[in-house]
Amino acid sequence: MRMKESRRHGNELLPITTYYIPTGNDFSALDCHWHDEMELFRVMQGVVTIQCGASLFEAHAGDIAFFNSSELHAAVPADNARDLSFQAIVFSPDFLCGVTNDIIRVKYVSPVMNGELHLPNLIRQGTELHRRVSAAFDAVYELLENRPPYFEFSARGGMLAAFGALVENGESGGGGARYGAAAASIKIAIQHIQENYRTALTIAQLADIAGMSEGHFCRVFKQYTLKTPVQYINSVRLVHAADQLANTNKRVLDIAMDCGFNSVSYFIEVFRENFGITPSKYRKN
Repeated sequence: MRMKESRRHGNELLPITTYYIPTGNDFSALDCHWHDEMELFRVMQGVVTIQCGASLFEAHAGDIAFFNSSELHAAVPADNARDLSFQAIVFSPDFLCGVTNDIIRVKYVSPVMNGELHLPNLIRQGTELHRRVSAAFDAVYELLENRPPYFEFSARGGMLAAFGALVENGESGGGGARYGAAAASIKIAIQHIQENYRTALTIAQLADIAGMSEGHFCRVFKQYTLKTPVQYINSVRLVHAADQLANTNKRVLDIAMDCGFNSVSYFIEVFRENFGITPSKYRKN
């Protein structure tokens, strides 16, 4: 997944869509990323460690996480388990209200987006808030999957119900931007990784781009991404390598070099650690 996702979630007329990752597909992690849309993320199976902005929490099956627009977020299965299953609804804030300044946008959506109102990031099972948000999630997810006649009315109503429940449990942020300088610096560094993963990348170089000392950069980077800079660089390279293994006939050596690995043996070692099999077996499967 790209750090700043370029994919479109839904379309201009219906800017909302669903995602599902079932168990058994060798899920390893959702690398740290962000998108302009908001997101409701529900763990269906397993236990996952979630990074949301500067917050870190553990979510169990049934729990729901809310990610704000442009909020850095990541998810890693707890204890390196690979049995995580999740559903997600990713939606533009515009889906909740008109593009002009109607009352929903002015009183609720805009304050959430600019940090004046902070919504709960984790909705635990067994709470009244979870009951309300989960019911809306189920209804909207099914509508978007099956798309019966006139489903758009109920889908928007369901998302408004979920968002309204979150707003009722929100807290004033005292104004100001939601993200501080540290988060902005990490975004810049990771964007550089995304755009230059084929080249040699060093901690010193990334720390300089982020405007931090190397030690401070490494600490803050892991806080926001759940990975060390080297782990994140490798994960970006592996995503591109796996794509080439699946969709081209290029040699493993050439793929390793093209994706920024300067040693095929190191590439195979890192690939096996992350995917559980060698690149050759991955290609065969």
